[in-house]
Amino acid sequence: MLARLWTTGLRPERVDAYETFARDVSLPMFRDQDGFIGCVMVRSGHEGLVLTLWRDQSAVDALERSPAYRGTVKRIQEAELLAGPQHTAIYQLHLIDVGDVVRP
Repeated sequence: MLARLWTTGLRPERVDAYETFARDVSLPMFRDQDGFIGCVMVRSGHEGLVLTLWRDQSAVDALERSPAYRGTVKRIQEAELLAGPQHTAIYQLHLIDVGDVVRP
C-alpha cells in the first residue's frame, strides 16, 4: 500500500471555499479512482495536506493520468484557492491504525 502526500499553501481569504471544494469535488473524484483506499485531508493555518492511500504504484500512476484527476487539478487552480508551490511525495505505508474513526 502506498501513501501519496500532497501539500499546498492556501489563500487565507479562500479557506472556506477550499474546504467545500475538497469535500464536494476532490473527495468524490478520488473515490472514483481504481485502487483508491482512503483519504485524510488536514489543514493548519494556511497550509493544506491531502494524504491519499493507494493499493499500489500502478494505481498512483493511473491517478496521474486520469482525466478526472487532471480536470480537478485544473479546476482548483482556476478557482484561485491555492497559494505558493505544491509538492507531492509518495511513501510506502508500513503501519496504519485508524481505530474508531469519526468523520467530521
